[in-house]
Parts: sequence; C-alpha cells; structure tokens
Amino acid sequence: MLLQLLTAVAALAGACCSLLAEGSGAGAVSGIAPFTAGGFVYLSTASVLPELLRPCGPAQALLQLLALLAGLAMMLLVAHFE
Repeated sequence: MLLQLLTAVAALAGACCSLLAEGSGAGAVSGIAPFTAGGFVYLSTASVLPELLRPCGPAQALLQLLALLAGLAMMLLVAHFE
C-alpha cells in the first residue's frame, strides 16, 4: 500500500508540474516528453510485454490483438483531433 501511495503522489506531482509548465512553451515540453516516453517504455517492457508473451489460447490471443488495435486507433484519433 505504501508503494501505491508513493505512485499516486508521484502522479499528482507530475500533473501539477505539467499544469505549471503549460504556458512555458516548447522548452518545457522538450524537457518533460523524454521522461514521459521513458515511463511508458518501462511499463510496456516490465509489465505488459511478459503478459503478452505468456502462452494462451486463441480466444485470449484474439482479445489481446483487438485491445492492441483499439489502443492504436485511440492514439490515431487523439493525434488527428489534437
């Protein structure tokens, strides 16, 4: 529970930093973006990828593929409407 509290506090601090840096321009974004991208890469390699590589049945593999495609579609929609 303590680690979850630490994670929640870090997420709150990150949200506050991004709100404070909102009007700073491209300089703030170029400093924050690598940390954000690194966090997502760490999450995908440390927790998601081992779950996807675990042997499973065809139905589970289809669900995983559909979830992956849905995530890609959401990213495309966000990029399009941003």
